[in-house]
Amino acid sequence: MSRQPKRVIALGILISVLLVGAFMYLVTTFLFDFSGGQYRMGPVVVYGALAAMGATLVVAAIAWRIRSPAAAAAWATIATAVAWVLAIFVEWRISYVLGAG
Repeated sequence: MSRQPKRVIALGILISVLLVGAFMYLVTTFLFDFSGGQYRMGPVVVYGALAAMGATLVVAAIAWRIRSPAAAAAWATIATAVAWVLAIFVEWRISYVLGAG
């Protein structure tokens, strides 16, 4: 495999993680930052988004090194879903600590 397709796959993984991350950041901002006046949730939402995207990229990088670019793309897809479900759950729990409900 030449160098160019690997770069295209890497760029595709990065773009997909960032696009899903941007969308889910907006979703979690709406759910936890705007709803119910939880102004203290702003930093939690930001750090949750960064953690979810960072974890996904780390999983993709490990899969790339161990397996292949195609495996990295598959694992990035799985890790994106798992990381965002976990981020939403953690943010939901923290919102109760900070005074929701």
